[in-house]
Amino acid sequence: MIISRLKIKNYRGLDINIDTIDKVSIMIGQNDSGKTNICSAILKVLDYNKRRIPFVASDSTNSNKENIEIEIKLLANDLSNEQSAIVGNYIHIDSDGNKYIIAKLISVYNSDTLEYEDTLIYGDPDIDPKEIRINSQTQLDKILSIVYINPVYDIENSKKDFFKFKESDNKENGIFFSENILKEITNLNNSIQAEEIINDIQKEINEKGEFKDLFEDLNFKVTPSIKEENIYKSLSVNAYDTNDNEFGSIGDGKSKIFSMILKSKIYKEDKQKIYIIEEPENHLYVLLQRVYISALLKMNPSQLIITTHSPYTIDFEKVNQIIKITYDRTNFKRIVNSFDNIDNEDFKKFGYLINIEVAEMLYYDNVLLIEGDSEKYFYSLLMTKDSNFLRLINEKRFGIYSVDGIAFKTIKVLLEKLGIKVYIKTDNDIFKVPHVDEYRYAGLERCIEYLSEEAKENLKKLLDIKELEFRFKNKDTKLQNIESKIEEICSLLFKNNILFSKHNEGFEKDFIDYIRSNPNNNITDDAISYLKQAKLKNLHSFINDYGIDIKICKSNEDSILVSFLYE
Repeated sequence: MIISRLKIKNYRGLDINIDTIDKVSIMIGQNDSGKTNICSAILKVLDYNKRRIPFVASDSTNSNKENIEIEIKLLANDLSNEQSAIVGNYIHIDSDGNKYIIAKLISVYNSDTLEYEDTLIYGDPDIDPKEIRINSQTQLDKILSIVYINPVYDIENSKKDFFKFKESDNKENGIFFSENILKEITNLNNSIQAEEIINDIQKEINEKGEFKDLFEDLNFKVTPSIKEENIYKSLSVNAYDTNDNEFGSIGDGKSKIFSMILKSKIYKEDKQKIYIIEEPENHLYVLLQRVYISALLKMNPSQLIITTHSPYTIDFEKVNQIIKITYDRTNFKRIVNSFDNIDNEDFKKFGYLINIEVAEMLYYDNVLLIEGDSEKYFYSLLMTKDSNFLRLINEKRFGIYSVDGIAFKTIKVLLEKLGIKVYIKTDNDIFKVPHVDEYRYAGLERCIEYLSEEAKENLKKLLDIKELEFRFKNKDTKLQNIESKIEEICSLLFKNNILFSKHNEGFEKDFIDYIRSNPNNNITDDAISYLKQAKLKNLHSFINDYGIDIKICKSNEDSILVSFLYE
């Protein structure tokens, strides 16, 4: 059983619809974007202990006291026959043959009691809704557990809750301590009773002084009350090494994980389990964050919903969906963007490093994708040298990443699905076609992959061609309809967020043109050929040895390297 859809109205600033939620879903967003309140809304409907606490006025948006509504659609295809029998009255089947249950909580403010009054409905509201009692466990509660892990942890309470659950579960299943233990408890109580300390305490209690007559012949006896249930309360869990040496503390990271493991064990095995985990990165160092989802999946949850601020928690080989929550401060509303059905194989073949870089990109509003190490070095250095550039980057929440040209399209699609504006900086490369006496505009062909159909048609009209093919025989002549209209081509591509060079000499010429615009720099004619020889190494030497000023100034704001900031 998984949550497949969520609608929230007028709850703590949330008025959102999330139409699809997958089995492994990561929810991201800035602080105060509403991630925690989304988790709270789910718990309010599906967790009995949360549901029985009524809403208060401050739970409504801006305390407006208007109706609060939370609706959750649960897919129920994987229920056992026994589970289906328990909740069968609420199950419906959609047009795709999927079994589902809708749970809806409607809360209306009562101005007389100054409280909200909740109504819980199971079943499809459009077919045969059934009102359910709020203050008792429901049929759905009997088959579904919501395992909520909050950002902090309390290891001692986790231990107590675990042993409390084990006591209750064992009694329910008729599992008790052996007769030997019960005899030992009786003997221990008798031995304690016979202790001189107990006799002294007992005498002191029975010294009633002037009030002796009030109690007449009544005396008090001190008795030990060690019982079977006390055994569970006395139990604890401590850490030992392989040599059986006890550890006083195992650190925050391991304690948090262990606390979560204990908490996951206080739910009956025969129930469906949806895990909602907030900010798992708290107290976890990077290596633990990287294996977190894999470890959780081995616990066989029905569904994982994780909120996080850390790119290291996001594993594209395991995650099915990214949901990004943003707060539009202009229109005072939350915006939900979602990338569903992630092709895990796409990201697996790029390697783990690029997975982390892509995960970092998700946290920006704008992203510039660049191709090489030289560009990466230039922008990193510009951030340290030019405070105005750094300010603009931060104001516009711009991330700049080098991905070597691979996966540009896959990454672009993912980021744009999450409402992130993507810019691509690419060279106007010309390559020889292998095994054929032809050349091709490789850079232009690359750009076509990133254009919309409308932009492709506009490019065809500009070049007066029917097909977007850019091959030619003679390297020296090139294609004149492209060379004569390169300014217009670059302008059209720029409108589609592609920064395309007008020449065929790569980043090195873009860089030289950029720094030549600054009157503080004296550039020799052989600078481009020098930079092309060892690229990153020579770029570093060139900037440092010749004292090149790379800061942005009025004369180079329109450079291809920085113009994206001044749209």
